[in-house]
Amino acid sequence: MALDDDIIRFGTSEPGAPRRDVALGPMQFRLEGGTLRRLSWRGTEVVRGLSAPLRDESWGTWSEENASEEIEEGPDRLRLTRRFTAAGGALAGLLEIEAEAAGLVRASLTLTGVRDMMVNRAGFCLLHPVEGVAGRPLRVTHSDGRPEDTAFPEPISPAQPVFDIMALAHRVGPVDVAIEFEGEVFEMEDQRNWTDASYKTYCRPLSRPKPYRIAEGETVTQRITIRLGDAAPQDASAVPVSEMQVRMPDVLLAAEAGWMAPDLPFPARGLLLRLRAGQEEDATLEEAARTLARGGLLDLEVVLPEGTEPGAAMDALALRLARAGLFPRHVIALPEAFLKSYQPDAEWPGGPSPEACAEAVSHAFPEARVGLGMLTNFTELNRRPGVDSVGHYVTHGTSAIVHAADDASVLETLEALPQVFADARRIAGARGLRLGLVSIGMRSNPYGAGLSPNPNGTRRTMTSQDPRQKGLLAAAYAVAACAAAAQAGAEAVALAAPVGPFGILGSQGEARPIFHALAALNGVAERVVRVDPVAGLRGVAWESGAILANAGLSPVTAPAPFPVGTILSPATAEAARDPGWLAGAAGPLPESLMLGPCEVLFAGDAAQSL
Repeated sequence: MALDDDIIRFGTSEPGAPRRDVALGPMQFRLEGGTLRRLSWRGTEVVRGLSAPLRDESWGTWSEENASEEIEEGPDRLRLTRRFTAAGGALAGLLEIEAEAAGLVRASLTLTGVRDMMVNRAGFCLLHPVEGVAGRPLRVTHSDGRPEDTAFPEPISPAQPVFDIMALAHRVGPVDVAIEFEGEVFEMEDQRNWTDASYKTYCRPLSRPKPYRIAEGETVTQRITIRLGDAAPQDASAVPVSEMQVRMPDVLLAAEAGWMAPDLPFPARGLLLRLRAGQEEDATLEEAARTLARGGLLDLEVVLPEGTEPGAAMDALALRLARAGLFPRHVIALPEAFLKSYQPDAEWPGGPSPEACAEAVSHAFPEARVGLGMLTNFTELNRRPGVDSVGHYVTHGTSAIVHAADDASVLETLEALPQVFADARRIAGARGLRLGLVSIGMRSNPYGAGLSPNPNGTRRTMTSQDPRQKGLLAAAYAVAACAAAAQAGAEAVALAAPVGPFGILGSQGEARPIFHALAALNGVAERVVRVDPVAGLRGVAWESGAILANAGLSPVTAPAPFPVGTILSPATAEAARDPGWLAGAAGPLPESLMLGPCEVLFAGDAAQSL
């Protein structure tokens, strides 16, 4: 049976939330379920999103249940009334949004406890865009009425840049924006830490106890008012377009027990293998050795369980690896407690430090380069960058579904990756930057008890089992992420795994679309390339080829950069299940191409064998 387009593109036929584009005079926005997206004034985006997510005790997101809505619309106004339940009926909600063409948006939220329930957050989250906002002045009115002049962070802020918010006023390009908050204490965080392309003003300060109870019969009421208007004109200098050329990073495959495929194709420079010191299985080491027998190199991430002495553990691990014929070229070790997240001013774990682990690595693996950093997200690296004189390289990973899991939000994280990687590059200083697993799904949960189960393969936050890993979206995401890593000067980046939840191969050894993206990216390792050379597309190009992705949800028309190539699309998806598809897929390209959502173009000599 042929797969439908949604399964090919997104790995699931689960329908997304209905979308409604609204234009009221100079105001435009999109309604998507209970979320207001991309509020714009005369074409300038001023609010990235307004929603009311409900977070459970592990920061997972409860989906709405029994949602119904009514929309009243006139020529200059719109009113949305949305009723819903959540958490198996434990909570009843009413969301109302009113918008007027004069530049006014009012949102109100009422949540009523049907029975007692525990939450980490329940209420409004307002997302500010980054473009036109980063580094710009911001006036804050605090809950006591006191004004404060500050600015949106430009480098990614490891801690909350603003606390105790009652109102905000700022400018986005030619637009004045004023926002008032009622019903709860709000504060702001820099969501670029988690690769969200936004700053978030949210309710319930993180300093307050959590989880907290919404009791049966209790009612929570909040309001947000947004006022938009034309700002006085300012002089603006044109920003030159960069044609900087950069070198491609090595493409790695993340690996751990159960993620390797020793007898199947290996389109990468090497394995980034994660082990738990003292608990590594001989079978895992044998699988790694067989996988690398095809010529790949080994990098190592080592987790040290609580109570482990780093020196003895690393010496023992080096011996076991040598006996298996494995000699890693890069090694980082980290105490298991550092797989959790802590605020910058919080008490960090005692016991061996990351720097002490780095010293143990240098003694046990004298021929390897030693890493420092985190095995989770950039957030944790930014909050504890470590001693800048320790190690030869710095590392971290990313996930695109920490806060939201719809397709648009996942693809928006690609806007944040260049800044995330640039800030990691700044932290690294004279050392190298070698990125861990950069993926859609989440490998581990630093913010709660564990990952969210996802047996039905739906779009869900904080899960390793993201359905889009099987689809075109994962391929387009990998191309764009690799381009951002190259732009930041990263030496290496892991973009997937051989098999498993982040696999490039399915359960029958069939190639997923991301397989071909990695094969092509690996084929141009160490080449000098131009990043994002074609407007509307993400990727890289060089003198004789290009790998370009439509990392969006609308078709893009662009000139063909070379006369020959092929497109990874629903039309070629069946043939592309063959790992060798790319070697013989190239054909003539028209002068102008239309790439559908999440399709990938391999042009010139990018369409070649492994």
